[in-house]
Amino acid sequence: MEPQEKIRTTGKLSTGAFLFMFTFFFTLNGISQIFNASYSQISMGGTGVTITAKVGSGIAVNDIVLYENIITISGQQIDAIVRTQELSNVSTFTTYDYTGTTNAANNLPSFFSPQFSFSSGGGYAVFKIQFILGGSYNNSTNTGTSVTLQNIRLNTYDLDGNGSAGTNQYAEFGGFSSYELGSPTNLSMTYNSALGLTKFRTSLSTNTADVTDVKNRVRVTYDYLSEFVTKLGSGGSGAAYFFLDFSAGSTFTTAVSYTAPVLDLNTVTSGLDNSAVIIAPSSAFFTYGGANITYSGPTLDNLKLSFTSSQIYDGANELLVFNGASSGGPIPLNFSNGQVFSNIQIGGVTYAVTATVSGGVSTLTFVKSDGSGMTLAQDEALLDAFVYSNTSSNATVATRVFSVTTLAGSFETAAAKFYLTISSSLPTEMISFNADCNEEEVQLEWTMASENSIFSYTIEKSLDGLEWSIADVIEDIGTSTEMRTYHAMDELSNQGSSTYYRLVQEDLDGNKKTYNPISVNCNAKNVDVNVYPNPIQGDFYIQLYTGDAQLTTFHLFDAMGMEKMSWQQQIEKGENLIFVNGNDLINGLYYLRVDDFSSPKPLMVAR
Repeated sequence: MEPQEKIRTTGKLSTGAFLFMFTFFFTLNGISQIFNASYSQISMGGTGVTITAKVGSGIAVNDIVLYENIITISGQQIDAIVRTQELSNVSTFTTYDYTGTTNAANNLPSFFSPQFSFSSGGGYAVFKIQFILGGSYNNSTNTGTSVTLQNIRLNTYDLDGNGSAGTNQYAEFGGFSSYELGSPTNLSMTYNSALGLTKFRTSLSTNTADVTDVKNRVRVTYDYLSEFVTKLGSGGSGAAYFFLDFSAGSTFTTAVSYTAPVLDLNTVTSGLDNSAVIIAPSSAFFTYGGANITYSGPTLDNLKLSFTSSQIYDGANELLVFNGASSGGPIPLNFSNGQVFSNIQIGGVTYAVTATVSGGVSTLTFVKSDGSGMTLAQDEALLDAFVYSNTSSNATVATRVFSVTTLAGSFETAAAKFYLTISSSLPTEMISFNADCNEEEVQLEWTMASENSIFSYTIEKSLDGLEWSIADVIEDIGTSTEMRTYHAMDELSNQGSSTYYRLVQEDLDGNKKTYNPISVNCNAKNVDVNVYPNPIQGDFYIQLYTGDAQLTTFHLFDAMGMEKMSWQQQIEKGENLIFVNGNDLINGLYYLRVDDFSSPKPLMVAR
């Protein structure tokens, strides 16, 4: 089945809109929750951090160590699982994570600091670190609820030698958006295609006394990070110490910054991932939004798609289709290792494809057929052409997860994931519902992720959040597997106070669903307030937009007018997202009043 033309947009959803989308995607496909670390310290030890060996002690392959309370973000504790994945030519694993401090410049308890002694010819260790929701570790499965951290920096210090010939140390990382080196630096970069990592290797075989010497330091920055693999090693025998610091680190006075490519499958939501739900036979694009690849370099080397082979449940009915291709494709996703496919031609550019199946993972690698590098526009055009299609009328109901990366020289992007769910019935889910003031009218806009047999949408308005009247009706909606955005307008009224709007959805069987109301005050002091989620089940967020930075007082009243909470907080110009601990609130109706927001905002606690 041919896909519909992909909707392209360049805007970012508001935080509130993202939270609606996140709730839908998280529930359906298991996409991890996002927390903004804001480059704060992530402590792999020290005060408040509990380190527990869960399998072994960390110094053998497949050992697992749990780090609890490594950082708290918006009241949420974050933990980390560290797995020792590989050890090669390690004569002794001296210390799994050295926590002592000779002095502040050498090692801090917050560093992840493994120490080794390698045999002749050198060796290495590979660790995988996964961030999870605090307290979610399962002792039976040795897993936890994965989370994604936004805005992370990682320093690796002391990449030097130990004085013996060939003891040049190295550290490998991948998926970062930028990196910094000292000027001058002792480090060079190469690409490890087996792991998809960039190797930062020192030119020294001698030891440097100052662990934090900028010439032996690399700092990498991640826009989003849920888990990552690092390889730490040395080219020669003897002792090798490593110091990984998850923070901005000490002042990097001579740093020179370099940009790596970034691939984002959905540019209108936070994170790098995208998601779609279809009822087969049907299809869905991998990407959404504009400029899914960003890179300032001249060319990119390849575009790669990989997935777990066992996830292709419907055999040759599951296809990778190339939208707009003049020749080539589709490619059945149950391909075998080394299977040959015709070149793909898109926009006059020809791409060759290599198919590999190894270790239960299937991979398609695309390059320019003439061997030259792809321009950013060519790489983007190829990615935008990717369409998943399932032609089966009896498709297996399940979620398929595809990882997409692109490579530029020594730097490969973080794996952006496309969660494709085959469903037996299409849900109707709202992504966003917004109201904005525009001269003499309120402009209303809502976006639906998908729709199933919808007859109409009715916009209702209220001056007090209790009594509602009809403002507009849109009929003859139908069914859609694509995102759709709707618009309505309402004349301004109730000067000096808020107007509430809510959306009532009616399907073809007469069933109705009412979405939580939003409010707008076109005459307040340029302030807009929303609460998410609403109804509240515990903690919640106040989303506040203001035209001025100011000290603001928040009041929360129950239905009887009794004040239950009151606090002052400095808010900044623009968007503010304020975390509130609502665990002590009992079920019922409450009203939130903000000093510069004239009408109370209703919210419900319902556990």
